[in-house]
Amino acid sequence: MLTHCKISEEFNKDDMRALIESDLKKDLHMHTRFSDGELTPDELIDMRAAEGYELLAITDHDGIGGSVAGAPHADSLGLQFIYGIEFDSEDVLGKDLHILGYGFDPHDEEFMDTLIYVTEERRIRNEKFRECLNKRGYGITPEEIWAVNNGRYVGKPTFARVMVQKGIVKDIREAFDTIFKEADLKAIKKVTMPTQEVVKVIKKAGGLAVMAHPMEQRRTNESFEEFKPRMYELMDRMIEYGIDGIECFHPSASPEQSELLVKYAKEHGLMITRGSDIHSIESRNYDIFHRP
Repeated sequence: MLTHCKISEEFNKDDMRALIESDLKKDLHMHTRFSDGELTPDELIDMRAAEGYELLAITDHDGIGGSVAGAPHADSLGLQFIYGIEFDSEDVLGKDLHILGYGFDPHDEEFMDTLIYVTEERRIRNEKFRECLNKRGYGITPEEIWAVNNGRYVGKPTFARVMVQKGIVKDIREAFDTIFKEADLKAIKKVTMPTQEVVKVIKKAGGLAVMAHPMEQRRTNESFEEFKPRMYELMDRMIEYGIDGIECFHPSASPEQSELLVKYAKEHGLMITRGSDIHSIESRNYDIFHRP
């Protein structure tokens, strides 16, 4: 069994955890064009296969299209492959808390209802965002948005790419640093589910729920020593919600920070995961997380 997308009597949660924590060379946090990544599932899997990876999980935001599309190709290369997802969520202790799900049943009714809900809320938000941009005279059409990745996923990066194509901004970063920071656009918030509910949905569908990149909860002007008590408070809350693991190895965490996360995970019997969070061949800038 190379593709793992449903916990069964033959392959249970203990087996999934053992696979995830095995010594296989692995990347369990990857994004494709089915969300905000730049590569197709096949391109991403080919790249990782050439680099000697043995276990992969595609974890696109709020959707499983990338996993569904990539699984057959991973199988054809003889790679171990886990269906994955990354849900956005929010909690009283932190906004934009990301929860990774692994090995769930993609046909679970509540799981599918959740995907439908978040997709519709994103569609409503995106239309408001487009209307706001067009009040400035940018003339962004639904067809231009759709053309970025055949409509598989639309978010702020999609709008930014269209604006680059139209010559409104020179690159995606400029859109985020200038126009997207204007008050009316910032006021259009994404609707996200409560963290506790996200964990519940993943686990009810037979999956394992993991807190993604804890270091990304650190505030801009917050030293690591100031953040540490809040970090532990956040992880304690995740345990209350029934989390199965923590993403201890991620580019946002320095080696020393990863050691602290591993220590915490071991002390609380949590699964230890790792992932690159790759969105494109060009690496993301994680320097902001490695401040003193």
